[in-house]
Amino acid sequence: MRLTLLAVTAVLLSACCCQSREEKLKASEDEGNLLVATKARLLKGAGEAVKKEGKEAAETIAEGTGEVVKGLGKGIEKGLMEVKLKPHDSVAANGLGLTRAARGEEGTARHTITAYVTFEKAFTGTLELRAYDSEDREVGRVKLDADEKESGAKYLDFTFDERTPLMTAGHFELRATPKQP
Repeated sequence: MRLTLLAVTAVLLSACCCQSREEKLKASEDEGNLLVATKARLLKGAGEAVKKEGKEAAETIAEGTGEVVKGLGKGIEKGLMEVKLKPHDSVAANGLGLTRAARGEEGTARHTITAYVTFEKAFTGTLELRAYDSEDREVGRVKLDADEKESGAKYLDFTFDERTPLMTAGHFELRATPKQP
């Protein structure tokens, strides 16, 4: 009798505790619906907050993005426009100086390097700008005739042959050769 009672209890417990496939699917569906409903309410709440605070947030984000773009533009300009310019010993020996140089200044032809040259002494002769690649090999040169008075200064445009790879030039060198009397 005890054995029968134990067997009946085990059958009843297993029937109560074990869910059928359909019951398991229904429970999973209910759980999924609850999860989706919770997330949907969360998104709805976020949407309401964005409606209220979104305009200010968007303005702040747009302002920050504008500042990033301005900084990016300046960095690109600096990286692409400025060039490394090394004066040859002949520059200082002839009383000339060099303060800055850039490629593609406004109003200049393509393939032009603009250099600001100072003349501490009067100078009549040839100025030559040479372009070198990253391995210090010459890749182009251009000459200008100069006839400047003492204490003068000016921007000079050195326009290279179109085949000169100016964008990949590692540095430029300015040389000064005075005219022989």
